[in-house]
Amino acid sequence: MSQLAENAPDAAPGLNSSSTAASVPQPERRLSPLVAHVGLYGSFGAYLSFYEDVVEHLFAAVKGGKGSVDGFAPPLLFLMRHAMELRYKYTLSELHQMNDEPYDNKAYGKHGLRCLHAALRSQHEKAVEKYGLPDRVVSNFNDYCDKTEAGMNQFESLDSTSFNFRYPVDKAGTPNFPPGQTVDLQAIKLTFDDSMILLRHTADVLGEYVDIHRWREAEAHGNW
Repeated sequence: MSQLAENAPDAAPGLNSSSTAASVPQPERRLSPLVAHVGLYGSFGAYLSFYEDVVEHLFAAVKGGKGSVDGFAPPLLFLMRHAMELRYKYTLSELHQMNDEPYDNKAYGKHGLRCLHAALRSQHEKAVEKYGLPDRVVSNFNDYCDKTEAGMNQFESLDSTSFNFRYPVDKAGTPNFPPGQTVDLQAIKLTFDDSMILLRHTADVLGEYVDIHRWREAEAHGNW
């Protein structure tokens, strides 16, 4: 079993779809079961979990023949891409904290995935140096990072600015996709799932070494 899968839970605390539902108090619905409390779950983790949940539900629905593949594809692909973007940004936020660096809202404020992936590698390299991570952890990260990069490139080639799946044409009125273009939803979902493994577990794996490092520092300074 890989270091990532072995040393980390399914997701960071509060981010796993099942744990979110179990850990967050559910409001009493006095009016209708379809009245949504959109302001109740204001955390980044909750939003991320919700997007990932909807991806799974929509994919299961279209795979089960409960809707048009052509009709489901644009919103489903948008949600996959956006879930990946959120995962990148959430993981980067965690890594910046571990590296004692402020999160760069300006650099990460846009929708391009390529720059987020480069930043992920950079922040991980800083953590490796700062906390002396063992070679096996670095090797495992690199293996999974290649899978994440493959998924990132797939979405970048289809929609590099998070625009094409939201609108049928660009700002000049040109169709975002030619009539004959197709996307294999099964294949892209498999790539998406592989991509998200690294993004879900990196902060948890590194967190173990960060905690050990900080405990040793505190012990050395007599704070224990």
